[in-house]
Amino acid sequence: MFAVIQEVETKKTSKGNAKSLEVYERCLTVNGTEYCYYRYRKSDDCFERPIRKAYRISVRESFRKDGKVRQKQVSICTIGYYDVVDFGDWIGDYVRGNLKAKADVLGITEEELTNIIYEKWQPVVDRIKAEYEQTEESRVTKEHGRMIREWTEKREAFANKYSVDQDEYSRCYDLFGTLRNPEYLEKIKSDHEARKEYEKKSREYRRSYQEHFHSNHNSDGSGSYAGISSGNYTREDKEMLKQFYRILSKKFHPDAKPGTDTSKEMKLLNQLKNEWGV
Repeated sequence: MFAVIQEVETKKTSKGNAKSLEVYERCLTVNGTEYCYYRYRKSDDCFERPIRKAYRISVRESFRKDGKVRQKQVSICTIGYYDVVDFGDWIGDYVRGNLKAKADVLGITEEELTNIIYEKWQPVVDRIKAEYEQTEESRVTKEHGRMIREWTEKREAFANKYSVDQDEYSRCYDLFGTLRNPEYLEKIKSDHEARKEYEKKSREYRRSYQEHFHSNHNSDGSGSYAGISSGNYTREDKEMLKQFYRILSKKFHPDAKPGTDTSKEMKLLNQLKNEWGV
């Protein structure tokens, strides 16, 4: 039993990969507010694919019957040259029906059938891949993949650095790392600094609260506690807290977070506003 691989000509080839990646601006309006993002897409200009070949795979079995040598042939599948490049070489993906049914006809296991085929098919696959690696299409496609991976990593790093959604990166930069919206980037940085300052003040407030609490209680639990009210804040403190409130209320306002439920954040923020007395 042995595999037969016939090289046949095809009338046409599959469309090649894009020659370039393009940046475009996508804007949408939610509740009267416009949001613009810099996206990318593949160009319509694609590589030509000159090789018009396909490989018809079958398995033959020779046997003797009535004193004569006879052959049984089972067709497995046909795989195009560029199918190997685009979709892989696994024969099971190209078989009509399933590979086990082909093996059953031949009276062998699926694993045995696979081994028989790949003894002949693997050298063909290796040659196709080696040839394609030398093409300009392969080089450009790999470069596009590298660029997209790098863009994804930058989005993630940006989100972690400024504690924002990854899409916020795409409101500032395009695929190639070009800054398209410096004003919005400055807003993100300013909001981030305000959040850091707010968190710092909050830590100081909690620490002061705890120290004041412990200093106003006796060991047996008796005593008085004055508490901390809005009257404990200086005018400068209140001006700073007003800035915190404005920045955070803009960030968590429903219009700024379309499709996201920020009611919990707004409730807490309004509670803090009352406690601050601003």
